[in-house]
Parts: sequence; structure tokens; C-alpha cells
Amino acid sequence: MAPPTPIPAPEAPHAASLTPNHFQINTVIVGCIYIPVALVAWNLPVVRDMIAGLKAGGRSPDLFVVGAHELFHLAVGVICGGQVRSVCIDPNDGGSTTLVNLMRTEPRVYADPGPMTFGRLYWSAAAVATLSAGYFGSSVLGFCYVVASFTIGVGLLVPIIRADHWIAYASIMASEALLIGLWFGDHGNALRFYGILHLFYTVWDYVDERVFEKPNSSDCTEFAGMLGWTSNIWAVVWFGWESLVFITAIMGGIVAFQKTPEKMYSDAAGFLPT
Repeated sequence: MAPPTPIPAPEAPHAASLTPNHFQINTVIVGCIYIPVALVAWNLPVVRDMIAGLKAGGRSPDLFVVGAHELFHLAVGVICGGQVRSVCIDPNDGGSTTLVNLMRTEPRVYADPGPMTFGRLYWSAAAVATLSAGYFGSSVLGFCYVVASFTIGVGLLVPIIRADHWIAYASIMASEALLIGLWFGDHGNALRFYGILHLFYTVWDYVDERVFEKPNSSDCTEFAGMLGWTSNIWAVVWFGWESLVFITAIMGGIVAFQKTPEKMYSDAAGFLPT
């Protein structure tokens, strides 16, 4: 009788590493470059209209980016006991969500009041939470996209989620042509950075108000009217928060997805070929 075949001992689990491979390094570099590229394109008149379907805000805002931001305001406001008066996602005016019954009924008393606004006199924790939910929720959604960009199979789902909302826009032809080109170029890698548009929503929101003077004010201006400081300071505060979320997403993606590029391309080819 043949001797029994020895059973190999199970391999010890590999400790998660923060050392990126070549694919992850390229992902980080392109993700960082995408931020200033998007900002520059935002301010070029012709390019601004061509990428209208990709960006958040402006003359033809992407419904998913702006709509998701307003949805976070809406959800938290309703949870906090507010009543919805209006929701606006307009190509020219920008996004706006109005809820009532969130402010205090009695004004606050300040030892050194300085210039007073209605917001400073009557703000409440519920109102602050509702206002914060927009930027916070957009950054969390962007975090998920950025982490997903480190694995090709999940990253390829991003344009599918977004494309459903472009039918109503005049820029659909240019947007779809760009999508097709990016999809078949280098296995659709460029498509995986839509998360930047969500994550850095503060930038687009603030630029639209300051540069393009959209009627609906940015959340930074709303924070200034409610809690003091200037809108410039609030823009810096929220941009700092979003930058920390971006760094965390990069580190999380590097740790969570340790596959080689060859393995990911192989998995993605069977999942959603390009």
C-alpha cells in the first residue's frame, strides 16, 4: 500500500502592505493629476461645455454628482425633523435643497455679537448636521470610488452607474464620445477616477459660485452665514477634510487590493471585457 500523501500546511496569511506595486503607483499618480486637470478644464470656456456631462455643477451639471450631494442634505435634514420645501438641480442655478423647521425658535445671545445674520442667531445642531451632510456625503461616496479604482473589475462599473443620468443633457454626444474613447483606451483605466468629482465637491461648488456666479450659493457661504468665519476659510477647511479622505482612500486601496496588474486584468476580462 502506498504511503499517504502528506497534506501541505496552510500558508500563513500575508500581512497587509502599504508598499504599492507599479499599477497602484500609476493609479495614485493619475488620481492626483486628475484634480488640477479637472480644475483647469472647468475654467476653459469650450472645454467646460464639452465636459459638462462629466463634472459637478456649471451650465450643464452632471445630475448624479450634484443630485447625490443634494440627496445627502435631504436625507439628513428629514432624519433631523426638517420638512422639505424645495429641491433644485438646475443647469444654470446649481443645486439647492431647502428645508424648514430645523432652526431654533429663540435667538442666541452672544457676548460680543458682531455682525449678526439670521443663520448665526437661529442655527441649531440639526441645521449644522444637515448642511454638513452634503460635503461629507460626497466625500464618502468619492472615497468609495477612489478605493474601487485600485481594482479594475470594480472600477469599470463606475461609468455604468453614471451614464443613466445623461439622457436629458444637450452635451450627451460629446460626453458619450469621450466615454467610448476612455473605455477602450488602456482597458478603461481613466474611467475609474470619477470619484474625484464627488470627493472634491467643495472645489467645484465654490468655483461655480465665485467664478461663474451661479444664483444658488455654495455650502461654504451657508456655513459662513450660520457659524461665522468667511466662506474662503470654510472652503479651505472642507478642502483639507477632502484631502485627508483622498489620502485615506489611497492607503485603503493599496492595502485592500494587493493583486498584480496581470491578475486584475485577467479577472476584469472575465467580468466586463473592454
